[in-house]
Formats: sequence, C-alpha cells, structure tokens
Amino acid sequence: MLAAVLKAFFLAAVASAAAVGDLSKGLRPKLAQAAEIYTPGTPAFDDAKTRWAANINPTFDAIVKVTSEADVQATVAYANAQNVPFLAFNGGHGFSKTLNNFKGGIGINMRGMKKVTISNERTSKGPVAYIQGGAKSGEVIGTAWAAGKTLVAGACDCTGFTGVTLGGGHGWMQGQYGLAIDNVVSYRVVLANSTAITVSAASNPDLFWGLRGAGHNFGIVTQVHYQVYDRTTPADEGFSTKVYIFTHDALEPLFTLLNTWLRAESRPVELTHFGVLLNIPAISPKPIIQLLVFWQGPSFPRKYSDPLDALNPYSVTSNYTDLAGANALVGSNLDGPNCAPGFGRQTFPVDLVEWSPANLRTVLNLFAELPGTGLDTSAMLLEAYAVNGVKLVDAASTAFPLRHGNILAAPTFTYDASNATQDALAYSYGKKVREAMLAGTGQKLGAYVNYAIGDESNEAVYGYEEWRLERLRGLKKKYDPQGRFGFFERIEV
Repeated sequence: MLAAVLKAFFLAAVASAAAVGDLSKGLRPKLAQAAEIYTPGTPAFDDAKTRWAANINPTFDAIVKVTSEADVQATVAYANAQNVPFLAFNGGHGFSKTLNNFKGGIGINMRGMKKVTISNERTSKGPVAYIQGGAKSGEVIGTAWAAGKTLVAGACDCTGFTGVTLGGGHGWMQGQYGLAIDNVVSYRVVLANSTAITVSAASNPDLFWGLRGAGHNFGIVTQVHYQVYDRTTPADEGFSTKVYIFTHDALEPLFTLLNTWLRAESRPVELTHFGVLLNIPAISPKPIIQLLVFWQGPSFPRKYSDPLDALNPYSVTSNYTDLAGANALVGSNLDGPNCAPGFGRQTFPVDLVEWSPANLRTVLNLFAELPGTGLDTSAMLLEAYAVNGVKLVDAASTAFPLRHGNILAAPTFTYDASNATQDALAYSYGKKVREAMLAGTGQKLGAYVNYAIGDESNEAVYGYEEWRLERLRGLKKKYDPQGRFGFFERIEV
C-alpha cells in the first residue's frame, strides 16, 4: 500500500514538473514580450521567490513575472489546463503557515505591474488613483504624496498594496478616511477560471463585499481604482510625533492613561499611538516600552504630551514627518529593518477593545525570557490607530469583521530561519502571548487576516456571525468552486 502511494506521489510530481516544463512552448507565446519565466536554479528564480518570512516557503516549479492583466489570465488558464496550482504574490509578506501547503506549481509574480497613476477623475470624495496589482505600499504613498495627495495606506512600505486592501488595510490616515477597503472604488480581478471582471458597488456587488476583508480567497487583483484625497490644510501635510521610551515600571500607569484616550467620547481623528515591547539590555534588564504618538498637524498638543511626560520617560524624541516618513519612523521604510527579508518570522494577531495592564505585564514577563533563546530581537506590536473613520462604516457592508476593535496587538518573533528549532520555540511563545492578551477580557479571538499565523479558525479570521460565514461560503462556491485560491487563510466550504 505504502509503495503504491509513494509511486503515485512520484508520478504526480513528474507529471507536474513535465507540465510546467512546457511553459516555454505552451505559455510563452501567449505572454507579452516583456513578461518573464523563471525556473529553479537561476538567480532570477531565487530572487523572485524570496519572502519576508523565510519560514514561509511555498515551492514553485516555475515563476512567471507578468506585465499585464492578459498575462495573468493566460497564466491562470495554462495552470488550469495542466491541472497544476498557481499562487500570485507581490511583496511576499503573507506569513500564514498555510502557504507552505503550496507544493509544486506556478508562481505569479506581480511585480511587473506596479504603475501608479493619479487620475484627473474625481468622485464626490475627491481625486482617485489607478494602482496596478504589483505596486508596493511605499510606491503608492510616494506617488500620491508627490502629486499633492494623501491616502490610507499600510504602515509598512514593502507590503503589496493590493494585498493590504484585500484584508482590511490599517494605516495612519484611517481615523479620517476609514480602512483601505473603505477607499476602494473598484477592482479589476482575474477569477479562478481566468476570466477578468470589474468588481464594484455597481458591478458584481456580491463579490465586492467579499473582496473587502476576505479577498485573498476569490481572485488576483490586477488593478485597484482607489480613493485619494487632496492635501488642502497645514494639518494634511504631516504628523507631529513624539517617541517615548519607558522602563517596565511605567507599564501600568502608561496603559491606564492610554485607555482614557481610547474611551474618550470625542476621540480626535488626529491622534494615534503605536507601542512596542522589546528587549534593549543597554537601557534595562527587562523589556522596555517604546511608545510612538502621532498627531496629524504642525504642533503636538500638550493635552496629550504633558501626562506622558509626567510618567518620567527614559527618553523623549520629537519630530515632524510626512506620510512616508511615518513608516520610516517605525522602521518600515523600504530600506528599514522591518522590511529586511530572509529572517524567520511569526506573528499572532489579537484584536482588542482596550488595554489590559495586567495582561501586558504578563506579556512583558514572557518577553523578558527571550534573551539567549535566539528570539532576542522579537517585539510585541501594540497598534492603536484612530478608528473614527473605521467605525463610521456599516460593519455589515464589507467582509471585514473587526470594526468593533480599537487595538491590533501582535507579538512578532524574528529569528535565524536556518535554525529549525526556532520555529517551534517562536510558535510556543506566540501561543502564550496570545492567550495572555485575551485573559479576562471576555473576548473571543479576533485575528486580523493580513497578520494571521495560520492556526486560526475561520470564525476568528472572518467573524463569528453565522451570516458572515454563510455569505463567504456562498461566494466561494460561486467564484472559486474548485478552491484554486486555497493557500492563504482559506474559507472552508
């Protein structure tokens, strides 16, 4: 029996390799001249498959760098005809371990489609942009800002912009304008059967609902028609920032203070805080708290800085930055440390309503155990963007299930990817931290899909309301009945 299974596996592998090996004859003539096909053993292939998290390693028999929507269609059609899987990628930031289930097939590298165009068109909200499916967030921000526009974009330059919009899209400007998905006018999408369609509130509105929050399950986005905004006031030009470093003894009073900001009835759209717990032995033998506070506008209000200053911070640094600089300030610019590929990385997202100082103390103590384990440079991300614009949008209007929350907390473990034992150790600590963050809150796990580690239930990622899951299952059956898009946080039907 075992011999038969092994033989079948071997024959399937040979058949897959043979099918992909015919790309030069079966697919190449159907691609644009500028498109490229990379095969294993070449530097271009190795470079194209490099991911942000090196422990996530889908294996490809070939990679096609597409340059147009027609290239995407041709590649999907070819893969379907040969009965081999396909997987589209851009920034390579998806770190759900479910991606490791991709074994042998065709990678679709979207980086040949990265044009960003600020259009002369306008909606009732202002100007719009056309963003191809291979653009990175930093490229979109840079183009829009140079044109005098602002927008909602991810807080990390090296993530693929379209991937951010498919999962929700948190960012510095969401207090004013909502999530990235709330600013999508329409998508161009290649479906599992290789057809290309426009998806918007007026065209295929059922799929438009599903793409905004669970979009990785339904197609390959080749272009986003996206809302951007004119910069018309001094406040639109950037952020006054303060970076505080506190030692661990300030934890309880600090997060008690931050809760008053979260609970304020008239929470200002301009105010965001972004915290990190990490080990810096030169400052303290226990993990320190780095708190970045952003105020959109030319000066930082003392109403918010004075109470922080009264907590005796180890240091305070003030700055003024534009939107691109905000990403650089957290180390997530294209050349920043948080964008460096090749490390093992695991993240365990938890959506929260407010801070629990007691739970954070438990987490800090867990991070205090990391020095000497090989996880020393890991950090606990504590993201609390303004949510005013997010909560103005009807929670039922998109597939995104987490509009009730105020906080995106996520331990992010970074380590030497060549040491396999670190994978298990990071996973063990991630589970402990996630459990600690939820302790006593009465909340079920809500896991932001773009940060998902891959062990979460569909309910945790896509919402516990039965109607949400039923609607998503129905869309999956309609638009991807064979489950071709099944490698990233798959909707179980």
